[in-house]
Amino acid sequence: MRKEGRGMARIRIFTGKGGVGKTSVAAASALKLAAEGHRTLLASTDAAHSVGDVLDRRVGAAIVRVAENLDAVELDADRIMEEEYGALVGSALSMASSMGGDADDGEMPAMPGMDGLFALLKLIDFAECGAYDRIVVDCAPTGETLALLKFPELFGWYLEKWLPAGKVALRVLSPLSKKLLKLELPDRRAMSDIERLYARLVELQQLLKDPERTSVRIVALPEKMVVEETKRNFLYLNLFGYRVDGLVVNRVLPPEAQGGFFAEWADVQKRCMEELAQVFGDLPRAQVPWYGADVCGLEAVRRLAAELPDDAVFAAAPPVEHERYERTDAGWALMLALPLADKRAMELYQAGGDLVVRVGPMTRCIPLPNVLAGMDVASAKLDDGVLRVEFAKGEEDER
Repeated sequence: MRKEGRGMARIRIFTGKGGVGKTSVAAASALKLAAEGHRTLLASTDAAHSVGDVLDRRVGAAIVRVAENLDAVELDADRIMEEEYGALVGSALSMASSMGGDADDGEMPAMPGMDGLFALLKLIDFAECGAYDRIVVDCAPTGETLALLKFPELFGWYLEKWLPAGKVALRVLSPLSKKLLKLELPDRRAMSDIERLYARLVELQQLLKDPERTSVRIVALPEKMVVEETKRNFLYLNLFGYRVDGLVVNRVLPPEAQGGFFAEWADVQKRCMEELAQVFGDLPRAQVPWYGADVCGLEAVRRLAAELPDDAVFAAAPPVEHERYERTDAGWALMLALPLADKRAMELYQAGGDLVVRVGPMTRCIPLPNVLAGMDVASAKLDDGVLRVEFAKGEEDER
């Protein structure tokens, strides 16, 4: 029996280091939601789709029913890109050809993150269509997922900078481009597609960063290398403003298997579990035992789903205000939530109307509000997982 009316579906994204059993846990979570009466879609954005392998049935680009209240789909980003943004793709091919690129094979010129972006955009359609209450997303391993989740904001930032100039180029240069510039600029149909893409990017960011509608759940193993990557993953997700609602620790040795041959391994797992408890304190955590056989088929997925706690456990995750501005005597201050950040691995600077924050290999460009026009970064301090950046009027503006 359904528990709620129609409306925007809630999205749960699963990520984690490769090999931690992320797809199995995502499938089990989806099946558990379906058994509770929620109309659920299990969607894979991982190019190396394995949802079908876990469910032991064919899953492809078309939605298929796999159990009561549960559908599954493996999103084909290339197909979505070509079928729904054809004019944009055609324009990019023409531009690549006129600039000396190789577009003879009819494929979209490579742009890191672009293919996955269209898979994420498809999630908006699923969330808005009214057919589902919950959407469970099986993402690629950590690095690819982070690249994917930061891309809507990054690409939207570039489009926002470029779009006005693109309109001028279309109006002024288009009649001359072929003869003088030998460059094929986007036609009006393509510009319309680009504008539509920008609008959908704004909607996508609003959807993914709304803690009431979207959350990220990290899957980990009680192993030292996985624990370290999990901590970095948690930090980077917070940098880009995503709500992490919990941690699922997979393949934990059951008590009866912690002696004898497995004693040393059990000791390693115990130390890792203690570190996770210390580091992630208030974040809800769940443990899934180690099974002797691979999770394959609905019965195995149901067994795994029975080990997962109810949604109420993860709903108790403490709220995080990722980005907040406040007035100060000298101007304004921006607070960014960066749990587990090390100031020695951070860099911050202002570039025009943007604040650039680099944490390790991850960089975020934050467009500053108009109220900060004419202000410069006066100071920055990281304290207890919160970066406070003070802005004040520059010397020239004060004169």
